[in-house]
This record gives sequence, structure tokens and C-alpha cells, in this order.
Amino acid sequence: MNQRHPSSDGTIVVPYVQPYDFALSTAAMRSRRPGGGSEEEPLRIPTLLHGSPTVVEVTTDASGQVLRATSRPVADAAQVRALVERVLFASLDLAPFYELISKEPRLAPLATELHGLKPMRPVTLFEMAIIAITEQQVSLASAYHVRERLVRTYGRQVEDLWVFPTPGVLAAATLEELRSPGLTRQKADYVRTLAVRIESGELDLDCLESMDDGAAKETIVGWRGFGAWSADYMLVRGLARPDAVPYGDIAIRGVVGRYLGDGSRAASEGVDKLLEPFRPWRGLLAF
Repeated sequence: MNQRHPSSDGTIVVPYVQPYDFALSTAAMRSRRPGGGSEEEPLRIPTLLHGSPTVVEVTTDASGQVLRATSRPVADAAQVRALVERVLFASLDLAPFYELISKEPRLAPLATELHGLKPMRPVTLFEMAIIAITEQQVSLASAYHVRERLVRTYGRQVEDLWVFPTPGVLAAATLEELRSPGLTRQKADYVRTLAVRIESGELDLDCLESMDDGAAKETIVGWRGFGAWSADYMLVRGLARPDAVPYGDIAIRGVVGRYLGDGSRAASEGVDKLLEPFRPWRGLLAF
């Protein structure tokens, strides 16, 4: 199929850099959701394209070597391709990463078992910012349920999915209204403050894309409600910066200590030291 021209149903081929295991990466994404979801369930991404709620469905052929994306309703092929490439980290070249970690025998089982695994990004940096707010100091399951209620309350439905609400919609809500999905008053304030700043034009999240890691982190930490953990989380998941690590994260401290330390949970500064030999891939290794 010609990559530049969609088929009659809007299906396009999405290029990506190998190695890449789409099934494994999709399973890892689903593992963050309570219940996990079915392995047979296709990857469907709800989004706004040209202001219209759209579902972009991503599948692979029997060989696992060809990625295809179909939009419903049919949308501009270039926009669909750009969206899928962004969400799937399609351009991320894992070859240098595997070359680096091959020098550490303790990582050999991971390199084999998780070969071709790439993290997936939220559709927008605004969505990633709200994810970071909702996951502060609570379990992933609790944060997920709060976001689900937030999206169903303020997002737009397409098929059986909901498009993440825009900054304008959340900026127009009151603090009490934002608390109804389960946000604390403090987190509702963080969400609304960020949305208002974006909607007013005071804050442009897309500017972060052109900043280096240090400048981006410094900028994010300056936002109301965002500390070092949230900034590092934004960098690695939202901005696709493979060297960023939320060092204080308990899960990361545990897994780094298990594979690279003495088997017990590492301290935050211990994580930094254990991951130091793996620059510029520390965040990807922790993932």
C-alpha cells in the first residue's frame, strides 16, 4: 500500500523504526489500566482532528511487520500518520539502547523478554499534564478511575470512547464542578489553573518540544502543582525523552534496586547512581 495515499476506507500504512513489538507495547500500555483489557482488543485512539471527534484504530498484519491506521470518520492521512507516530514513539531507534544494556549481564533477561517494547504517549501534552496531576501520591488505579470520570464528564464521545477534554472546557468549569469526578480541591485547582493559562495563551505546552531536558524540566516545575516527579514524568512519557527518570517514584526505586542493586528498594539517590552508566537511556531502562 502506498504510504502517501490512504485506501478508500481511510487506511494508511504507518512507518516505524525497528525493532518494535506492537503487541508487546500495546499490552504494556493496557497493563496500566485496572483489569488490563483484552489482548485481542485493537488499539483505538480517541482524538480531535480538525475539531471533530475521531477514532484512530491501529492494527498490524499477521507478520507483525506492517502497522496500519484507520480513522473513523475518515480524516486527513498526514494528520492520522503524525498522531500514530507520536503516540507509538514510532521514530524511536532502540538499537543503541540494546547495544548499551548488552554490557550489563543482569539485564539480559529483560532485553530478551521485552525486546521491541516502546512506551506509548498520550495524544497531547495537556492530557499528559493532567495524568501527572491525577497520579500524584495515589495509586494508578485510583488515578485512572478519577480520569475516566473526568473524561466522561467533560470530554466528547466518539463510538464508545471519549476524547480527552480540551483546556477550554476545563478552564470554563468551576472548582466544585471539577471536584465532582473525584479530584481533591487542591488537584482541581491545579487542573483549572493549568487549563486557564493555556486557554488564555499565557502558556504554550508545545514550546516544551524544542527545549532540552533541563530547560523543559525547569519550565514545568514552575507550573502550579508540578514538582520534580511530575516534571520528570512529563519528560519521559509526554515529551519522549528517554533519559528522564522520576527518581522518587516508589515503583522505579523498587525495580531498579531489584535488577541493578542488592535486590531491595533503592533510595532516590541510589537510583540515580545505579542508572548513571546508562545515559542517555535511563528513563527507557526504568520503564
